[in-house]
Amino acid sequence: MATTALLVTLGSCYQLQLSCEEARLKCAYRSGCGKALHEYMARCSTVLRDSGNSCPESCQHALIALTSTDEGKDLMKCECTDELCRETKERVEVCRPHVTRATRNETVSCRVAEWICEADGVCSTALGYYHHLCRSMFQGRKCSNRCKNSINILRRQEKAAKLTTCVCDGREEYNCVEIRRNMARLCYHQEPPDPPSRPPEEPEVTEQPEPGGGAGREQGSLLCALLLLLALLAT
Repeated sequence: MATTALLVTLGSCYQLQLSCEEARLKCAYRSGCGKALHEYMARCSTVLRDSGNSCPESCQHALIALTSTDEGKDLMKCECTDELCRETKERVEVCRPHVTRATRNETVSCRVAEWICEADGVCSTALGYYHHLCRSMFQGRKCSNRCKNSINILRRQEKAAKLTTCVCDGREEYNCVEIRRNMARLCYHQEPPDPPSRPPEEPEVTEQPEPGGGAGREQGSLLCALLLLLALLAT
């Protein structure tokens, strides 16, 4: 029993002290998170290089997709072991309010909703089948049973939830509004009203300190030390 308690304590301490290098490797080895990490590195390169007060929209989208995965969340909360890591995390803080608003808001642009889905392996696969099987529907010809089935499978994915409520903002690489109309008319025999062109504006979010930062990390380390001492005394 004492040995088990010691192992559990060590495991808990390891969780609190997850380094950013370990978090990055965990993310990179997962297909969805790895893709989101690659997009983040490419689209946030200017933010990662220079200190500034702005966060490009493409970087915001990449961060939203990355933090929608469990591994991506760990990467944002990981423990830096060198100065370069700490400086990089500090620079990305300028993007946090934008990402927080988009994450809390159920209604986002359809571009962001797709990025969130693509960051999840299963949702990305379902989205791929939807794109492949619904080409005739996209073109306004027909909605086959295979297309409708792919839509139903996609809608059952947790990370596809925002695709159902997303808003066409006119900057997609496809005719978002027309596809919505075709889907409603051909697959569900409905005639929906024209959707709004932009997601509703969100009020500014006042950020609260992240658990585990500063004093939280010190308390976590102290708790680990106390638990480890108790486990050793019990042996």
